[in-house]
Amino acid sequence: MLLSLRVIISGLLSLICWTSGFSQDVDISKSDNLINLFKSLGDESYEVRQKTQNLILDQGKKNKDLVLEESFNFYIKTEDPEVKYRLRSSMLEIIGGNLKPEGFIGIRMVDAPMRINNDGDVENIRAVRILSVVPNTAASKAGLRPGDQITRLDGEKFPNQGLAYVELSKYIRSKTSGENVKLSVSRGFGVNMKKMEIDIKLGERPEGLGSNRKVEAFNEWFQQNLKKTETSSDDDIKTP
Repeated sequence: MLLSLRVIISGLLSLICWTSGFSQDVDISKSDNLINLFKSLGDESYEVRQKTQNLILDQGKKNKDLVLEESFNFYIKTEDPEVKYRLRSSMLEIIGGNLKPEGFIGIRMVDAPMRINNDGDVENIRAVRILSVVPNTAASKAGLRPGDQITRLDGEKFPNQGLAYVELSKYIRSKTSGENVKLSVSRGFGVNMKKMEIDIKLGERPEGLGSNRKVEAFNEWFQQNLKKTETSSDDDIKTP
């Protein structure tokens, strides 16, 4: 009994030592190294499982594409639920950690169709009215005010179909913080209306807004890889 316990402890210590050295000096181009690491995710020791997952995340920062590819391949093959759970969590974190920060203006807004006069020609257009401006954001720094109406994004009109404020939000979020966007803005009404072109350097979307973005990016990537796997399987079956 005592001998068996010593063997178990010795094996556990060896595995911990192996995982401890793995992150410091490892050639992850060798798939065997990664496979051995993945197998450790199912170890009986919680400490080893947790340490192994941290090492996978660390390796994912250094060689994202390779680690993701090998993680996905092992995920598909393994039947161990603990390994599957931890690999999926690791892949999600690696993908989420590589997302570019979304652009952010810092306004509350509403859809506000406008009728404008262009040299005698009356035109109905889609526009966004600013309800309020968040302090210390790109909008406040650029001088936007409540009541301002945004009529164009980077020189382009809002589409006639759909809501202009939805289109504006999608456009800004498709940009990266630090990028510049030009807004065509109308301020005031009637003869007092003033038209301006305002350049805004986008800020970074605050943490917590769009919190599902990481999950959405992972699900899209995962489904694409599943389709590739299914296509490869079909090709193998058709091969005579």
